[in-house]
Amino acid sequence: MAKHALIFTSSDLGLDTPAWADVLIQVNFAVWSHYVHSDEDLDKVSQEAGILLLDLFDVKSEDVPSLVARADALRKQFGFADARVPMVAIADTSISLTEEQMKPFADVLKPPLTQDLIANRLTSLMRLATMRREAERRSLTFKRFGVGLPVVPPPKDLDKQSLLYLGAGAAFLPVQLALPETVETVAALTPSMALHYLEMKPFDALVVELCDYNEHLVEFISELRRNPNYFSFPIILVCHKRAVQDGLAGLAAGATDIVSFPFSERFFENRIDILVREERYRRQLRKIFSEARLLMPTDEVTRLYSEEFLKSHLDVLREEDAGASVTFVGFDITFDLVHEKRGGESLPPALLAKVSRLIASLMRAEDMLARLDNGSVVAFFPDTDLFEARMALQRIRSIVQLSPFVEHSSTRAVYVTLDFSLHYCDTRSPDFDVDKILKDLFENPVVRF
Repeated sequence: MAKHALIFTSSDLGLDTPAWADVLIQVNFAVWSHYVHSDEDLDKVSQEAGILLLDLFDVKSEDVPSLVARADALRKQFGFADARVPMVAIADTSISLTEEQMKPFADVLKPPLTQDLIANRLTSLMRLATMRREAERRSLTFKRFGVGLPVVPPPKDLDKQSLLYLGAGAAFLPVQLALPETVETVAALTPSMALHYLEMKPFDALVVELCDYNEHLVEFISELRRNPNYFSFPIILVCHKRAVQDGLAGLAAGATDIVSFPFSERFFENRIDILVREERYRRQLRKIFSEARLLMPTDEVTRLYSEEFLKSHLDVLREEDAGASVTFVGFDITFDLVHEKRGGESLPPALLAKVSRLIASLMRAEDMLARLDNGSVVAFFPDTDLFEARMALQRIRSIVQLSPFVEHSSTRAVYVTLDFSLHYCDTRSPDFDVDKILKDLFENPVVRF
């Protein structure tokens, strides 16, 4: 997933970008602009955009419909399929879009556009698009093995929503009144109570009220984001004016969105609707990935994907017209017993299976973990650059290396050490040689950490 953003602008900025785009640049996005009424084609670099943005700042209300229509037309003209490249409107607070005008957009963001807010939202939307692309690719791979995999569209039915509310309670009633009566809202006064509810039943989103003494709430958000079950779980901050700094801290800790209190009921309902729809779609795709794996060729010891399946899937990516940027990871797994070191020996099969299952559970649904015929464990991260892959692997390492494992018929704890070798490439490159890449991961790694 290249962090490349293409901004459609209402005025011709030439090679420049809107002033607010500095926020994107500060969170490591590469940014280009294109005048919506220009007749020029996009250059090759702009065509690699992972997300499209429509700049609706300093735009008159009467000009909004034509700009939205033109941006939607350009998206189709340049071949940016909505399932592959999401489009987001960046609008002034005075701009209000109708339901029809909102259809081309995955989201509409309005000030305050903090670094963490815009980074969290755009990255989340891009990852969801990657999940859908990968589902389409795996559907083609599964067909090679005689299995049909449905690529489901985003859900339209949002019945039986359930929200968890955490906070002192001042905003609880306004939250309830802003949502349809069919939405169940459960209140928790403390983080421990909220965690208990989350473990007891599934929720569509968490609403956290920030008012006074919010440090423990910010820390709770940070802890949730370290839990693989809640990497993408929608967390919406309802922030009182006196808690603005805590709101920024909450976004930095991983909150998905922030709403100032008091808020417009229609605005709040719209934010919940967008985020819940995304989360339910992620769940659908995760379920498809998980269930389909059981029907594919897997390694007998670890039940990871086999080398046969991995190579077949990479053939599908190579044949894809758009291609894909991918990061391969080779895992060097060693272990120490509490009282004696045994690093360098091969892992016992049962222990290797346990470690592999934990690693697989910590990876994103669209990523793939496989065991090669020679026993090596490798991962495949689609549409992911080296920086993103390192971030994901650091999280995996921090959890796995703190997790004790117990060998069969033994009471001694075993601690695992993980080292990684990485290789980043593009499937359209003439140098894309799967066998050589997999060999070099362990014999001649490009990046190791």
